[in-house]
Amino acid sequence: MIVVPPGKFTMGSPPDEPLRRENEPQKSVTIARAFAMSITPVTWDQWEACVRDTWCDGIAVDMALRTGPNGAPNPDYKDWGRGTRPVVGVSWYDAQAFVGWLNSKTGEDDAYRLPSEAEFEYAARAGTTTAFPWGTELDHNYGNFGADGHELGGKAEGRDVWVNETAPVASFPPNAFGLYDMHGNIFEWTENCYEADRAHTPADGTANKEGNCANRVFRAGTFMSNPYMQRSARRGAPYPATTRGRNYLGFRVVKTLGIASGR
Repeated sequence: MIVVPPGKFTMGSPPDEPLRRENEPQKSVTIARAFAMSITPVTWDQWEACVRDTWCDGIAVDMALRTGPNGAPNPDYKDWGRGTRPVVGVSWYDAQAFVGWLNSKTGEDDAYRLPSEAEFEYAARAGTTTAFPWGTELDHNYGNFGADGHELGGKAEGRDVWVNETAPVASFPPNAFGLYDMHGNIFEWTENCYEADRAHTPADGTANKEGNCANRVFRAGTFMSNPYMQRSARRGAPYPATTRGRNYLGFRVVKTLGIASGR
C-alpha cells in the first residue's frame, strides 16, 4: 500500500470534455486526511490466501466465471493465468469478505475497506484535471486498454501487448501518487451506492450511502473498454452488488489511517 496525501479536487468532468456523460456532474471534494491505498488491484495470489483461510468463497467465484448468465457452461471461459494478475469474477460482497479477512488477519478494527468513489477518482487523477492523467487522448503505453473507437474489444499497441485478457498488475508505469492500474485492466468496485446525479455525494470524500444501495458503483476501465470508459471521471454503469462471474471486474482496498499515529 501507499499513502495518498490529503487534498482538494474537482470530481466529475467539465461540460467540454469529449465523451463525458450526464452522470458525471462536477463537485468540489476535500480529502482532509491522508489514506492508504493498495498500489495495485487485489491479485489472485492475495485472493487465494483469503480462500485458504475460508473467509472468501473461491469455489463460487470460479463457478460463476465458468458459467454463463443462463446457467450453462460459458463457452468463452478461459483462464488467462492467476498469480499476479488481478482477481476477477468477484461480487461486491466477495470484496467485502476479503476486507473483513484482511482486518481480522492484521488485527485492525475495520481500518481496511473499499475506496469511496471520490477517493478512487482523486487517486486516479493524482493531481491532474485532464480526461486522462497523462493528457487528453488514450495512450496504450499507460495501461491495458481496449479498442480506440466506440465499440468494445481488445487492442495491442505500445506497452499494451495484452488483447482480450488481463495483464499482470503493475505492468505499466505508476501515476504520480505511485499507484498502478488506476486506468485499464479491470473495473474495480467502490463502496458507493449508486445515485445518478450524485446529489448526496459527501464533500469530504466519504462514500455515498444514498440512492440505490442494491447497486454499487465501479470505477476504472478494462482490457476491452473504449476510451470513454477509461477517463478519470467515468462512472461504471452500476451492477447489483451480488454480481459475480464478470471476467473484467475486481477491486482494490484502502486503509483509514489513524489520526494520532498515522498508521
